[in-house]
Amino acid sequence: MVFVQSFAVWGIDTIPVGITTDGKYLWWCGDQNDNIYQMDKLGNLIQTIAVGAIDTTPRGITTDGKYLWWCGDSNNNIYQMDKLGNLIQTIAIGAIDTTPQGITTDGKYLWWIGGNGANIHQMDKLGNLIQTIAVGAIDTTPQGITTDGKYLWWVGEQNRNIYQMDKLGNLISTTDFAALGYYAKGITTDGKYLWFTEDANDIIVQWSKI
Repeated sequence: MVFVQSFAVWGIDTIPVGITTDGKYLWWCGDQNDNIYQMDKLGNLIQTIAVGAIDTTPRGITTDGKYLWWCGDSNNNIYQMDKLGNLIQTIAIGAIDTTPQGITTDGKYLWWIGGNGANIHQMDKLGNLIQTIAVGAIDTTPQGITTDGKYLWWVGEQNRNIYQMDKLGNLISTTDFAALGYYAKGITTDGKYLWFTEDANDIIVQWSKI
């Protein structure tokens, strides 16, 4: 992987967590102010959506192009919204894991990380559980997750690595970002690049996937 750019977001929110992209824009969760932020890929703020009245601890976020899906650690739910912030659906996931951290979609399915059990869960968009992949033996503190359609990429805070897996849970590659001084939280891909939030320096980082 090759570094491309980074930009600071501390002036907007000092706890950047989940991040996603619809190809054109970045959308990320700020845990300090309980907001979802829309940015262009140069770091210019376009829109702020307040979500604290829904859940005071937004964590992961993803988009299927039309809708935003995000998980809240306060109420243990997955929320579906339009891109103006109108709530469409709430999926309760607390019976599966009480600490949702990251979420992604391949268009058809939702994939989300439960921090309490250190598992990746695959669901349909109505909340029906399809499979659970245990990842605690790899990293006990999984955070953000993304997919390029074929592979899953997720962040492990314990070892400060980015892990690439197939959709059955087989580990393909491990990238050490600790050597670069990063504490990644959320991660997303637009197909060509990986983007992740970094909450030690309050930045968003762009990397090539190769």
